[in-house]
Amino acid sequence: MSALLEIRGLHAFYDQGRVLHGVDLEVGAGEIVSLLGRNGAGRSTTLKAVMGMLRCHGSVRLDGIELIGLKTFQITRHGMAYVPEERAVFPTLTVQQNLLLGQLRQEPAALDEVWRLMPQLAVRKHVAAGLLSGGEQQMLSLCRSLMGKPRLLMVDEPTEGLAPDMARTVAQHLSALRAQGLGILLVEQKLGIALEISDRVLVMGHGRIVFGGTPAQLRASPAIRQKWLEV
Repeated sequence: MSALLEIRGLHAFYDQGRVLHGVDLEVGAGEIVSLLGRNGAGRSTTLKAVMGMLRCHGSVRLDGIELIGLKTFQITRHGMAYVPEERAVFPTLTVQQNLLLGQLRQEPAALDEVWRLMPQLAVRKHVAAGLLSGGEQQMLSLCRSLMGKPRLLMVDEPTEGLAPDMARTVAQHLSALRAQGLGILLVEQKLGIALEISDRVLVMGHGRIVFGGTPAQLRASPAIRQKWLEV
């Protein structure tokens, strides 16, 4: 069975500087794959390149459809969703209004699904997003991406700056989405969370994939962790 997301030979550039040097990776439906690495390794750049936000070349296929050369809104319509690190909620709009901005088509049931997934947002649906806690804003950003009914979700540092309990809640929601068949490409700095919820992990260094395997294989590779992950 072919992967849902297939990236082959992906190179990406900021101005004239090359940041990605031939990245290859795959994500299947119902699978969480985590991109690990130090700051500057190229993890966030990979997500932005996939979303058509950077100049790049290579191949990015979602369910067999080539995405390279498409605009970001076209990539979204093909079933890709992206949750940026900065969350990017609209602070003066309510929770419900923020969610409706993520709809690609009129599907009233989409809101009901979000309320069932995260009932803590349902009770605050008429509250301005700027008044939410950091964790609630992260969940709002995640749920807004789900309003478009994506097949693959890319999430950049969802637990950054969150208290441990809220970070674990976010991780549990990602696991629940995987159980529903969603493919997830996750950039996560907290190694413990990534190893706990991922099916596979990829380690990036200097714009390349330098390790790929299961969480158990990474735990059994102290040299890889020391060289590419540990400070």
